Amino acid sequence: MKLDTENFFRELKKDITTYGELKFELLKLGTYERTGKVISVLSYGLILLTLGFFLSLFIFLALGFFLGEWLNSKGIGFSIVVGIYLLMIGGVVLFKEKIQTRVLNTVIAALIANDHKTDETDEHDPSETDTAE
Repeated sequence: MKLDTENFFRELKKDITTYGELKFELLKLGTYERTGKVISVLSYGLILLTLGFFLSLFIFLALGFFLGEWLNSKGIGFSIVVGIYLLMIGGVVLFKEKIQTRVLNTVIAALIANDHKTDETDEHDPSETDTAE
């Protein structure tokens, strides 16, 4: 009887240790996945930001040259473009809190995206499968 009890507790200890190790491994894998998702979201945003920067740069250069030709003074044309840039900077400073909140929400959404996903294969009832004959 004493051997059975010792055996039982030895096996129980082994099972609990294995469970703890597996749970820790699952936590690590989940962390890796979430980190990867955040990095991918931020990388995507950085790529869009870079492309948007160059797009706006060339649009405003073209606008500066256009206004310079139209007003017969390139200095005035580019001064107007500088004014537009200053207005845009003012808008970013004015809406700082909203921009920060949006970025924060995007990062948090990327972090918790897996928590709300359900595996559709688990919800599918095999008895509902149509078999065409």
